[in-house]
Amino acid sequence: MTVNTSITTMVYPQVRREVEQVFENARPYMKPDCRVCRVCSGVNCRVIPTERSGTAERNYTQLQKVRILYDTIYEGGDGSEIDSGIELFGRRFRAPLMSAPFGHVKDFNPNTHFAGDYEFNKALLDGTADVGICGWTPDTLGEDVFTGPLDALKEHDGVGIPAIKSWPIKDIQEKIRLCDEAGVMAIGHDIDCVGLPYLSINGRGKTYPKSVEQIKETFSVTKTPFILKGIMSARGALKALEAGASGIVVSNHSGNTLDQGLATVEVLPEIKKAVGGRMKIFVDGGVRHGEDVFKMLALGADVVMIGRPYIIAAEGGEARGVALYSQKIIWELQNAMRMSGCRTLKDITSDHVVITKD
Repeated sequence: MTVNTSITTMVYPQVRREVEQVFENARPYMKPDCRVCRVCSGVNCRVIPTERSGTAERNYTQLQKVRILYDTIYEGGDGSEIDSGIELFGRRFRAPLMSAPFGHVKDFNPNTHFAGDYEFNKALLDGTADVGICGWTPDTLGEDVFTGPLDALKEHDGVGIPAIKSWPIKDIQEKIRLCDEAGVMAIGHDIDCVGLPYLSINGRGKTYPKSVEQIKETFSVTKTPFILKGIMSARGALKALEAGASGIVVSNHSGNTLDQGLATVEVLPEIKKAVGGRMKIFVDGGVRHGEDVFKMLALGADVVMIGRPYIIAAEGGEARGVALYSQKIIWELQNAMRMSGCRTLKDITSDHVVITKD
């Protein structure tokens, strides 16, 4: 993967200043629901459709209770010895970081300056690729919401992961066929979408929970690795493993589907204990800084996904804004590695963090 060295070699203060300007530029496009807060914690956000936004806020607050331990007494160097790279589904990336999937950009962001979902997701994919990582693409009601972003993913030689919601099996299998034609490196299956208000019991669209056997049947039509997004317990992770998934996303859909659920960081360690080493563990939920990425890796994740800030970065700076924001997160992760004596990702273990009570 070719990176844009004009961005990847920028010093941190410069990257941070430019990202701040990108976020400021995004304000007119994010109104009225998103205020582009200094810290995107979910407290002031009106885009969470649950009544109290309890789970969304918990994702952030519980992650901030995890603290990183210093350890700078080791044989180091000028920083080039810190390797945040990861191999995933036959591809090599600069960091275990991905943008999360977003669909119907004009619905969740009425003042968007993007013409549609293809243009929005192209900015995400172009920007993440510029710094050596990749992203997910969305699925929701409306065919173009899936196929447009998938076209953008195809333009990147399939380097990324399209999500497919939990529709009837035949509908999912048709989308799997499109994914295989696009040559994607893996396929995501958004199983926790069944609680979204517009897709739930009396929603505008119908999605369905599926058994282990139904998931096996669904993905029997492809040899492409698949990932189940929306796992929040060790029990669920073991079911995903039984169903043949190559990976899972520990996710509560940003708190959009259940008001009083646990934070993803709270369930991550038990999931790691249950299936770690046997499948890839992705996680999202409240991650807002490279140090948050470090914490999630230390507690069991292989890959970390970030959501809403990527929308802001795209609105405020298109592909360059996405690349700058991604580089900021990567630098912060690498700095946390250096400050804790972790040269590679495998060195980031649970003994490098402490879970506090405050």
